[in-house]
Amino acid sequence: MALTTKAMKADLPWFQTGLLCAVVLGLTPAFTLAGEARDPGDTAPAKAFSDANWISMNPSANEAVLAAVVDGSGNLYIGGGFTAVGNVIANRIAKWDGSSWTSLGTGLNSWVNALAVSGSDLYAGGIFTKTGDSAANRIAKWDGSSWTALGSGMNDSVNALAVSGRDLYAGGIFTKTGDSAANRIAKWDGSNWTAVGLGMNGSVFALAVSGSDLYAAGPFTTAGGNAANFIAKWDGSAWTALSSGLNGEVYALAVSGGDIYAGGAFTKAGGVAANYFAKWNGSSWTALGSGMNNYVRALAVSGSDLYTGGDFTRVGSIVANYIAKWDASSWSPLGSGMSGPPPSVSALVVSGNDLYAGGFFRRAGGKKSAYVARAYLPALPTLSVRRSGTDVMVSWPSADTTGFALEQAGPLAAPANWVPNTASVADDGANKSVTLPATDSPQFFRLRRR
Repeated sequence: MALTTKAMKADLPWFQTGLLCAVVLGLTPAFTLAGEARDPGDTAPAKAFSDANWISMNPSANEAVLAAVVDGSGNLYIGGGFTAVGNVIANRIAKWDGSSWTSLGTGLNSWVNALAVSGSDLYAGGIFTKTGDSAANRIAKWDGSSWTALGSGMNDSVNALAVSGRDLYAGGIFTKTGDSAANRIAKWDGSNWTAVGLGMNGSVFALAVSGSDLYAAGPFTTAGGNAANFIAKWDGSAWTALSSGLNGEVYALAVSGGDIYAGGAFTKAGGVAANYFAKWNGSSWTALGSGMNNYVRALAVSGSDLYTGGDFTRVGSIVANYIAKWDASSWSPLGSGMSGPPPSVSALVVSGNDLYAGGFFRRAGGKKSAYVARAYLPALPTLSVRRSGTDVMVSWPSADTTGFALEQAGPLAAPANWVPNTASVADDGANKSVTLPATDSPQFFRLRRR
């Protein structure tokens, strides 16, 4: 029996709560499909990333998110200037377990700029001076149940954190840890702070670890007393420059294999044109395409893909609103990206198939998701349908659909009454399928991410 397709509005309000992957199946003598549903014989690749991949986390935060990190169990932690997230009071820091937000004790008394995870411990750095009623000067540790200070902390803001083995590195504006000099960078060994060489002559905005090496970046021009323009490497005993460095500030660093990626306000790397984004391969700098039209403030790696966020609206000639992906050869946008006002992406982290973004935006992919949003990275699964005698078989791919559930509804007049499918789901390893009796009345099906 012939299958026909037609368009459907993408902004129906009752579709905003879940990831809509396939939308319409009219079980009448003439089948009607829309959205991503398709004939089983259609072997064309599924659509690339689109706004349908963005998942609203609304109600979300009430103020900007500046930092994000994921622990070994897949829990997301965010930090920033907010005092509430979802329907929970959460002072500047919160945890998302995949379905709900929770606070971390009474939180912190001012902004969080950086987060890092080491085993079961979460570290936060920023401009705060208290956790609840206890002193914690710009840095603190959450052990899953309570906050503790790390010594007497710092005398000024912490902007970046990185873990190397059992050591925690902190970078920022500070010049002292307690009463000891530590110029913009210091190491915590679990009990004491120590300076990292002579440190920098300017602030540290970003840190990254690659093997036994620590990379630091920011608006400095010397590291360890030696010239190092905006970025430098610590090998455990000395600071070294990365060629001639960059010609502007670096706000974000990421590691992929032996490569170091830097994003920021620069337009040259190692003397080579590199608009706001560049790669260091251990010996030289290279640009990635023609770069962006404005600053890069966040980076995250997932396999061979690199995700960037910031103030930009274009990558090369491509419109990419504040967020984009580099696949090792070319740039692509993530749907319509973010919108404000004024939009910017300040934090990115990948957890499994999910990308989380934090910043100053109010919408992601056109969906309300203030200051924090979630995206599903693989191609969206598609529903297929075919007549099987007096029944109808609805099927979808097995790969990357463990977290998806089939739902169905009758009329779609708002509010649509979507209910979980209760029929047995067969899985042959390539496709999952449900066989249902055909009816004379319309039935609508969708895959929804749990």
